[in-house]
Amino acid sequence: MKKKLALFLTGIFAATLLIGCGNSTESNDSNDSNEESAGSGVTLTLYGNADDLAKPYMTKIIDLYEAESGNKIDVQGLDTNNAETIALTKFTTGDIPDLYIHFGNSNLLNFNCEENFYDFTEAEWVSDINETVLPQTKVNGKIYGLPFWEASISGCFYNTKIFEDQGLSVPTTQEEFDAICDKLVEVGIQPIYLAASDAWPILYQYAFDPIFSGDDGTKLIEQLNSNTITYSDIPQIKDMLNWFKKAAERGWFGESYMTDTWDYTSEVLGEGKAAMMFCWDTWFDTDFDNDSYTYKKDDFGLMPVFMGTIDDGTFEGPNVNLMMVNKNGENVETALEFIKFMADPYNYNKAFEGIATTPVFKQQTTNTPSIQYNKAKDLIDKLGNASVAQPQIIGFSQTEGGKAIQELMSGNITVDECLKRLDEDRIATLESFKK
Repeated sequence: MKKKLALFLTGIFAATLLIGCGNSTESNDSNDSNEESAGSGVTLTLYGNADDLAKPYMTKIIDLYEAESGNKIDVQGLDTNNAETIALTKFTTGDIPDLYIHFGNSNLLNFNCEENFYDFTEAEWVSDINETVLPQTKVNGKIYGLPFWEASISGCFYNTKIFEDQGLSVPTTQEEFDAICDKLVEVGIQPIYLAASDAWPILYQYAFDPIFSGDDGTKLIEQLNSNTITYSDIPQIKDMLNWFKKAAERGWFGESYMTDTWDYTSEVLGEGKAAMMFCWDTWFDTDFDNDSYTYKKDDFGLMPVFMGTIDDGTFEGPNVNLMMVNKNGENVETALEFIKFMADPYNYNKAFEGIATTPVFKQQTTNTPSIQYNKAKDLIDKLGNASVAQPQIIGFSQTEGGKAIQELMSGNITVDECLKRLDEDRIATLESFKK
């Protein structure tokens, strides 16, 4: 889930396309006709990433709606590897569907939300969205879509048996975490598996979230997005880079981290080749081959991430897809009816029944949280931060930033040079939106 988000975030920020739409007269005319057609056999067109639209809770909610309303959802899944580019091309040529699903992040700026999508900021269901999810729904302070997705909480997996054998406890401070890493190295155990070769699994956004949380964090994001400050003006980001440099030098990522890839994460954790890994909690339910290895998913806990920016650690909240409505389409009222149906607690609880996820909605009860989440829930409630850096900082790139940190850990660039590279990449994307 977060892996896929990371992959398609890589190239899209370079896009400078802003898409227009029809005029308000057309919108008013269509609304008049929609009121007559809503609920009477209307077909709504839905575009989105094919893999995303094939999720069981997506197909379930569509089936439920079609059965109850008599309307149809024409699901048009776009090629998974090029979905964003295909969608932008369609929007550019005026081929805008009634419904569109997209992750809540600053890439939505490419789709000119204010002109194209219905504003749900005042919708009744907004109050039902969990606080860790709410920031994912906003673009320039407005809510343009209903979050409808499997949610996950990210932290640091740790092998409870290795910790027990070594007499280790879950750390409560950065100093304690660093000491655990040093002790594991001393006894010949690799502390952390970091698939640095793929760049995106460096997951440095986990360290960013506490920096940009709350009102003060919002101000920092606004200043970054208006280009009135840079990363260099935020001391905690340099602290994070110093931590990655120190971790690499002390062997906390092992000897082969620069060639380690995500494909081997199951084997590494399952065979105890490393004691910890930064990841999202549902990974064991969706990606781990539980029957193939010595250690099972029950042998792992979830603790906070310590990356040098906050002393008591942090957990990252979910990244979610949004279901959006074309406000200028011919079937606006029917599309809004579908959103209202999706937002009904009775209906979304049917759709998410048995799904391995933390709840997106406050009244969501039929999902099945991961073992790791359940065991760490109190700590997550205390230390959790919404995922804000990736969706809200224009130009943030998980992959390109990861590549810069690769160079830092390899000793090819200094901390200051790495900081400059992060800023240059972000600012280049920010400037592209002004052209």
